[in-house]
Amino acid sequence: MSYFFNRLEVYTLYFLEYVKHGEWSALVNAFRFMFSRKSHWRGGRIRSSMGVFDTRKNSLDFQYVNYAYEIQIKRFIERESFDVFLDIGACLGEYCIWLGRKGKRCFAFEPVKVSFDMIERNIRLNEVGQHVKAFNYGLGLKHSLEYFEMDITNPGSNRRVDAPGEHTERFEINALDDTLHELNLKETDRVLIKIDVEGMELDMLHGAAGFLKRFPHIVLIIEEKFSGESNIRNGLSTIADFEYGKIDEHNIYARKRHSL
Repeated sequence: MSYFFNRLEVYTLYFLEYVKHGEWSALVNAFRFMFSRKSHWRGGRIRSSMGVFDTRKNSLDFQYVNYAYEIQIKRFIERESFDVFLDIGACLGEYCIWLGRKGKRCFAFEPVKVSFDMIERNIRLNEVGQHVKAFNYGLGLKHSLEYFEMDITNPGSNRRVDAPGEHTERFEINALDDTLHELNLKETDRVLIKIDVEGMELDMLHGAAGFLKRFPHIVLIIEEKFSGESNIRNGLSTIADFEYGKIDEHNIYARKRHSL
């Protein structure tokens, strides 16, 4: 019963968001997707409470930029106090643009070139270049070139695979520890990091071990759908001491404990 009421709340928020901004085409496509599981979105510009976004044809971009999408994550972020936001696996860059419009310092990491190009367009469209910077590589264990299986309908689900195939492309991966200097962070910064890397979570965390050990004020939002919550906890326990909690059915938070 609680699941039913949760879904009802989310769908109501989706509906109200589309109505609020007069995005009738997006509303119609949302209903069509619910029943057909196919996106008939024509692409183009769409407004939401997160900003103004250019979107891709036949994708779920129109859903990603709706404030109701991943609403529990957004509510968690709104309760947090932080100076810097890192979005690892940024897709359209919607989180960084939303927070950049609030004056937060944001960094978006996205290896898929077509998604990175959309982030750059949306940064310019929202005039948040002074707050948001995007990098056209993913974060993992070390520098490498990896094959990704592409999902046109759901670009947020592009995943690393072991070998090339019919729908694969190759993209750059780096370790955060090796590229941290590009962010010019201070150890006093309060850093909030959202990690949605479709199974590469443990690689990403181990590639950031130096950063996670050295910086005291860190909160992680981690999608655990593919890597598993226990594996993520075990991996982080080898790096530093964190406390954990659930955000929604697929995401947990890990807050670094301060040493006495």
